[in-house]
Amino acid sequence: MYYRNQFRGVETDTNGNKIKVYFMGAGAFAPPVLRAICACNDIELVGTATQPDKAAGRKRILTSTPLGQWADANGVPCDRVVSVNTEDFLMELQKLAPDLVVVVSFGQILKQPILDAPRYGCLNVHASILPRYRGASPIASAILNGDEETGVTFMQMERGLDSGPMYTIDRMPIPAGITTEALEKQLAEMAGDRIAEVIREIVNGSRKPVPQPENGVTIATKIRKVDGSVDWTEDAALIERRIRAYAKWPNTRFCFAGKDRPVQVRITSATATAWSPAGEPGKILSMPNGKRQLMVKCGSGALLIERVLPEGKKEMAVADFINGAHLNVGDLLLNGPDKLPAASE
Repeated sequence: MYYRNQFRGVETDTNGNKIKVYFMGAGAFAPPVLRAICACNDIELVGTATQPDKAAGRKRILTSTPLGQWADANGVPCDRVVSVNTEDFLMELQKLAPDLVVVVSFGQILKQPILDAPRYGCLNVHASILPRYRGASPIASAILNGDEETGVTFMQMERGLDSGPMYTIDRMPIPAGITTEALEKQLAEMAGDRIAEVIREIVNGSRKPVPQPENGVTIATKIRKVDGSVDWTEDAALIERRIRAYAKWPNTRFCFAGKDRPVQVRITSATATAWSPAGEPGKILSMPNGKRQLMVKCGSGALLIERVLPEGKKEMAVADFINGAHLNVGDLLLNGPDKLPAASE
């Protein structure tokens, strides 16, 4: 059975004035928004759904989504729903009769019957300034592209991919050197601070949705493991942004020639420089200050690698890595594992 109603019998206030909300979420962006809704005396949470638990890690332990983990830890009943687009789920949702469905980092496309079920439709909380970065990876895309500003869009959902009319946008500058995980936390707190006000304004009619601009539409596609492979012919600043954008997953990796095969190394901290002496991309450069550091020639500029996590080892300072890997100035580092020539794999 895909759905079981755990919210039957929840009481409203004596005047019946509470706004009835059903919540759908999965990723780390969702818990602060649900937490804020739960804290509101004038909003009644009539149900919560997340994605089913999945096996994770080397031991394949069944693990809940970040939203499911938060709900379980805080005593909020949360159903694991394989698909919200089944007839059974629709019938249960209609019985709960929510005024509004709030969707945050959920990962399932809602079909028209679900979109039409709530009295005031479905509200999506999206981590970008729409129409820029519609899709699955807006935060990582903003960091990867070097954007100076990002934000949270509160949007009325329709059948298109994040294309619905917008209620409001909250904006913030992107701090220098920030990772996707850290920026996601800041944006999630921003969304949580605003969600109750936006819900109230939608229900009382004081805030109306406006169409998204036709210009400036971009799509943030789902991140793939191959995206984390270093290509030393790229600009150093782009590689440094890639490291921050993919710090949580899929990480950013290069390889060096081991005895029997290329050895993978994850870069956990690095700084891009404009220094770009002659040499082949991937070459370890001699430091002008004479220090034993790992400066790597890129297509444009050079990357100063500060901390790494070599395959099968713990994270370490780069000096320890250089000693253990027996690397020297003039050695050539290889691209990431998914960008190696076929003969080197």
